[in-house]
Amino acid sequence: MIKRVIFDIDNTLVMWKDEYYKKINNVLEELGIEYTDEDYNRILEALDEYENEYYIFDRKLMLEYINKYTQKQYPKEFIYNLTDKWANCVPDKMDSKIIETLEYLKSKYELVILTDWYADQQKERLEKLDILKYFTNVYSAEKTKRKPFKEAFMQAIGTSKPEECIMIGDNLERDIKGALNCGLKAVHYTPNNKEKNEKYYTISKLEELREIL
Repeated sequence: MIKRVIFDIDNTLVMWKDEYYKKINNVLEELGIEYTDEDYNRILEALDEYENEYYIFDRKLMLEYINKYTQKQYPKEFIYNLTDKWANCVPDKMDSKIIETLEYLKSKYELVILTDWYADQQKERLEKLDILKYFTNVYSAEKTKRKPFKEAFMQAIGTSKPEECIMIGDNLERDIKGALNCGLKAVHYTPNNKEKNEKYYTISKLEELREIL
């Protein structure tokens, strides 16, 4: 029997838009740092590669990695200002159908978040959308390895058993296969592809969760 529902955030509850990456330009300009298109692209590459090398999220380590990767010396304000700006990257409002789905699930299960980003930033985003209230906890990759590593899912299940938890996310490798490998059930949210799989559920709209749970 399912007791705890674990949600991913980005591209599951909240769509991440490429325009958000332009915040990098904003921060560089606000700090008076001259940059080229190549500098911008190298920072993007560094952010991606950092996740593959460290698996945890630490602003100091992240900045050190960016500076090493880009062969620049960006100040500490760069990474703090950037993550602060990303905390404000949310749509104007949530889809009413998603709100209704969260209310339905909240009445039956304990809902928590498992994110591959900083908890304080993600809480701020959820608060701005007025949906933080539906979740009892937000688990991040600051103290343990990120998804798909076992440590991430073990903290998210809390005192429940793995088989009593279900993970909902958009990333097949991190969210879905990671959860299955840890003994959790899983729901793959994939708006553009309604594939069928015997090992996990697939949905193209979050409101379809009401048919599963």
